[in-house]
Amino acid sequence: MQPDDDDRIPLGRDAAGDSRDLGPDERDRDLMDGSWEQQYYSGQLRTRDWNTVALGIAIIVVIALVLPMLLVALR
Repeated sequence: MQPDDDDRIPLGRDAAGDSRDLGPDERDRDLMDGSWEQQYYSGQLRTRDWNTVALGIAIIVVIALVLPMLLVALR
């Protein structure tokens, strides 16, 4: 199976015969101007803390195991 010509990125200035610009686009502007660093270090970018999620699940499991035993013992 041969790859299509559309999947190839030409090497050199006019290797493909057209003037495609493979430089940065609007999605890369935040990388170039440093705005992602400003958001990341300012604390405005929220990330999920998986340790806290695991701790919450573990607490729920422990309560689910202990609560029936307590209910039977206090009956």
